[in-house]
Amino acid sequence: MKIIDTHTHVFPDKLAPRATAQLCKPGIYFPHYDGTLDGLLASMEKYGIDQSWTVPVSTSARQVDTINAYATTQPREHIVPFGAIHPDTQNPREVLSHFKELGLVGYKMHPDYQNVRPTDPRMTAIWEATVEFGLIGYFHAGDDENPHTKLGEPKEFAQVLDRYPTIKLCLAHFGGFNMWDDVEEYLIGRDVWLDTAYTFGHIDNDQFLRMARRHGFERITFGTDGPWTDPADSLNIIKSLGLSDSELENLMHGAAEGLLALP
Repeated sequence: MKIIDTHTHVFPDKLAPRATAQLCKPGIYFPHYDGTLDGLLASMEKYGIDQSWTVPVSTSARQVDTINAYATTQPREHIVPFGAIHPDTQNPREVLSHFKELGLVGYKMHPDYQNVRPTDPRMTAIWEATVEFGLIGYFHAGDDENPHTKLGEPKEFAQVLDRYPTIKLCLAHFGGFNMWDDVEEYLIGRDVWLDTAYTFGHIDNDQFLRMARRHGFERITFGTDGPWTDPADSLNIIKSLGLSDSELENLMHGAAEGLLALP
């Protein structure tokens, strides 16, 4: 079966050793490939993954142009590159207006790393440009292993969906890492995509199934958060869930393809 991994990270070759060392959390998680594009491609081949989406995060506004320039160099045969934006970016509408011509389908943001809530006024121009240019907004959601600021709360993303009902959002970590009850209350059943990155093993399988079936597997994408998890672990858990053929096909590739195909 075709597999699309919608949540991976890569860094330029010279930066990858330092970046993975800084982001590694000993005793919690460590890289399963070296953080380079070649490392990701080798991991994809090993686990039979056909396509990966690379979703970078800028921790300061000055990194945005460099990150986006690197994203445009990534090969498109098996990679769907996303760009970056920061809440302190000057004129974010201008930056995002060029994404489609650069071959970038959207951007990734991390509320806790960027010190911004979804309802922060600095996000208004970004939300408006996301809708205007038909981009995918891909967000870390919920808690994190560190810091535990929980700025990307499910209930705040729900407010964004209320304000921008046509927006294309994919919320990582099943809509809110370690905030599953809030996800179930505020997001399940809404017109929003959720990924499974760094989710299996942290959520009870019965709760995952209940929430996923209520939400619809056509809006749940398979993600690994590579290099921070071993894809085999997630794939083995998925095989044990007893999913129907249609549920499995949507999770493995259909939901991702549906999100990319939205006008």
